[in-house]
Amino acid sequence: MHTPLSWRKIPSAKTLFVMIFMAGLGLIFSVVILLYLSLNLISSKANEIDEQRTALSVQGAVQTSVNRVWSLVIDNAVWDDAVREAYRPALDVDWLYNTWGAGYKVNNLYDGTFVLDERFRVLWGSFRSQPFTEKNLDFFGDGLKSLIQMHTNALKSDKNIYAGITRTRAGIAFVGVGLIRPTMGSLQAGDNTRRFLVITRHINPQILRDLGNTFQIDDLTFTPEQITDVSVPLKSASGEVLGYLSWTPRLPGAAAAKAASLDITRIVLFTAALILLFILFSCVGLYKLARGENLARKVARTDWLSHLPNRRALIEELERVSLRGDTDRKSVVFIDLDGFKDVNDIYGHEVGDELIVIIAGALRDNVPKNGMLARMGGDEFAMTIGGENAEALASAFAGFVLDYLHSAIRVGERTIHIGASIGIASGTLVECTSSELFRRADIAMYHSKITGKGRVTHYDTELNSVRERQVAIEGQIRSGLEREEFDVWYQPIIDARSQKMVSVEALVRWPRRPEGPLPPDVFITIAETSGLIYALGQFVLRRACQDLEPYVDLKLSVNISPAQFRDPDFEAKVAGALEFSRFPATRLQLEVTETYVLENPERARSAISNLKAQGIAVALDDFGTGYSSIGYLRRFNFDTIKIDKSLAGLVDRDEQAAALVSGTVRIASALGMSVVAEGVENEKQMKLLRLAGCDQLQGFWYSQPMPIEAIRALRQQRQC
Repeated sequence: MHTPLSWRKIPSAKTLFVMIFMAGLGLIFSVVILLYLSLNLISSKANEIDEQRTALSVQGAVQTSVNRVWSLVIDNAVWDDAVREAYRPALDVDWLYNTWGAGYKVNNLYDGTFVLDERFRVLWGSFRSQPFTEKNLDFFGDGLKSLIQMHTNALKSDKNIYAGITRTRAGIAFVGVGLIRPTMGSLQAGDNTRRFLVITRHINPQILRDLGNTFQIDDLTFTPEQITDVSVPLKSASGEVLGYLSWTPRLPGAAAAKAASLDITRIVLFTAALILLFILFSCVGLYKLARGENLARKVARTDWLSHLPNRRALIEELERVSLRGDTDRKSVVFIDLDGFKDVNDIYGHEVGDELIVIIAGALRDNVPKNGMLARMGGDEFAMTIGGENAEALASAFAGFVLDYLHSAIRVGERTIHIGASIGIASGTLVECTSSELFRRADIAMYHSKITGKGRVTHYDTELNSVRERQVAIEGQIRSGLEREEFDVWYQPIIDARSQKMVSVEALVRWPRRPEGPLPPDVFITIAETSGLIYALGQFVLRRACQDLEPYVDLKLSVNISPAQFRDPDFEAKVAGALEFSRFPATRLQLEVTETYVLENPERARSAISNLKAQGIAVALDDFGTGYSSIGYLRRFNFDTIKIDKSLAGLVDRDEQAAALVSGTVRIASALGMSVVAEGVENEKQMKLLRLAGCDQLQGFWYSQPMPIEAIRALRQQRQC
């Protein structure tokens, strides 16, 4: 009697069963250990992350308090009435007290206000609504003294306000100092007479409770000594550690682990049951697997979605024909759908899959006799056909595809418009391999896509020459990086009001290329498509940081390619470049284009957030050439908007462009962003852009890009 499921007919069946059984038991044990170790690790990491988050919140709370005092000094020092009263020969003590001294009892925003003279001696003061009689600064401690010593000239000559932390005789305080000056215009004071306003706010339990409630920090307290490893030191403006801010950790990981322990136990039991079932069924499956080999081979050669042959099946078929020695011509039609990614983004992948099935069905029904259609993956299809009329049949099929996709396609209740870029290559498998034939068709398809899409291109040697030149330039870029053939040039960015150089934009150049210089718009595009943009971008960033590091008054802007931005390690590489060059993160601004931001919003938002956390500013480049939505400006929280020269360069002859620039400036101001106008080429444009409210200007009117040596000479020339 025939028993097809008998283990005795398979000599190694028992051995395989024992191996699978032992492996299953080991797997159960490993899963149990792994789950509980993972739970413990996740709990520890969650606690650690929460502690780090809270530490950042504490630092933010401290900075917020400093900024609040800074704002109070601005609000009270930049005031015409204050100028009138503070610069009197004899101070009106009643006015000073009623205006500033009594504020302590009214709103408790500060506890001390003081007026200093040009030698920083106390002319008048009120501390906690009581007169202050001391004349020197000993009461205020080293923190305020350091602020004044570091910024003496700046306090007397410009409009900056300085704030920090100090230890006074009354305790630890947030302190700010600034010149008392009019709201508009310059200070009109005789000789060197100056009056400075100092405001203090001492730390007390109520302030700490308010900060804890605002930033969700439990039991925020000030202690002279460090209590825990994550306690945040409170440093004065002189660098002295005045004490530490501590809090009670929430330990969310421990609570989560306790809550999840029962579920983990259930998962362990369920997993163990599944593994035991797997052992049972896999033993039976060992026998059935051998019988299903042909079916598996068929599945491996079939696209799961369209049920067409896949890339592997198509290439195997051509290789089989090649080995057979057929000498007839073969044609390959390579089809790439235009706009398919937009369908997925707008309607979702489910609709995209339905669209692929519909298109695959239409193409399959119209494949020429003896032709083979395959889905190459994603939104790509290919058709091969041989014989005397192969090229004509291939062209006719390509024409049908264009006509079919020219009309709207119904997917459920939706009407979808889509197109195709098509390449055709023909030849015998004697003169070229199947892989080469596909490569040629792919080159032709790529040419269709870059020359306008929705068209058919037949491969010829000229297309191959273009591709070969691209490959050659790829190799030259690679060797050029090794031989240091690249340079970084800089274009000045000018402050619109003072007309002083405040920043530079780094631009890569290739002057020492053995074959001759190549424009950046040529080799950068090739670097992006070949992946060399990562190394080239790192070179530009490091070189620019090294060149600009000595010029502490200049900031640096560096363009970032979308390919770099897609790199998950991009933020770490930027941090490494800053550490290598010792370049302050606060002086660096990275420029990104809106195209990538819109195509990859989640990755873009994460990267921008990580960069800003390092202190790096992020600018939106080429604003005005694309979508330019206020919504995504708010969403991504850019620091700067750079208006593209195609818009800014028209303000002197196009009223609509001028209005758009003014509107952009108003929007940016409302969102707290600065505006840089690119492409300034004449004096009229410069004046109009200044009147429109642009913060900074850039263009050939000021300077073309130049080497760092020329920047150095230009700075010296302007300082003379």
